[in-house]
Amino acid sequence: MLSNAGKVKFDIARVCRALGPHRAADALGAVLRRALPQACTLCAAASDNAMLCVACATRMPRIADACPQCALPSPGNRSCGACLATPPPYAATIAAWRYAFPADRLLQAFKYGGRLALAEPFAQALCDAVHARAMPMPDRLVAMPLSRARQRARGFNHAHEIARRVSSLTGVRLERALRRTRDAPPQAGLTLRERARNVRDAFVATQSLAGRSVAIVDDVMTTGATLAAAAIAARAAGAVRVDAWVVARTPPP
Repeated sequence: MLSNAGKVKFDIARVCRALGPHRAADALGAVLRRALPQACTLCAAASDNAMLCVACATRMPRIADACPQCALPSPGNRSCGACLATPPPYAATIAAWRYAFPADRLLQAFKYGGRLALAEPFAQALCDAVHARAMPMPDRLVAMPLSRARQRARGFNHAHEIARRVSSLTGVRLERALRRTRDAPPQAGLTLRERARNVRDAFVATQSLAGRSVAIVDDVMTTGATLAAAAIAARAAGAVRVDAWVVARTPPP
């Protein structure tokens, strides 16, 4: 007969086989959060089973009125002059927060500090922003891909960690439909023109997206050059609509 410990190991193994390693880890994490007291990541107050308490979640920096296409501030939520003059290759941008304190600190801890559990409040905030805009659900989610070298060095793709949780919350299938063709230098410190040139032709589709609407998920949108390059690749693969879903949008200088 199996001991209690043996039964637990057997059950965990069965769950992992049924759900797959990522979904099993998410399910186990949810069980542990319900069983153990959870403190808010920002203020350390009791937060039930969430990583952010209600008070901190409601105080996160948001964009009051934004251009529906690029998510930069725009009076009355009207399309901005730049998007009217040169429409981006993505139809709409959803940004949960402004890239400002404390959202910037959380995103840095997630991306560079390996605090992968923060992908959960990011995904929840992103889904809340999508529902607030009453956006139609896309046919597929696609995480912004990293180059092999960058992902090997970091150990994970931060956009994929967010996207797979968004997929769980929305029921929209996540596809690895884009691949990064080369490891371009980091975008930080480059001008708008340099950023666009840096990521030109940096993505290619790995499967047909013919007739499908797609949302590309990423952590931060700065100038939109990287998302534009990814959107162009998705549209070249047949996507009829491409939206950008980002956790935070960098405000204009």
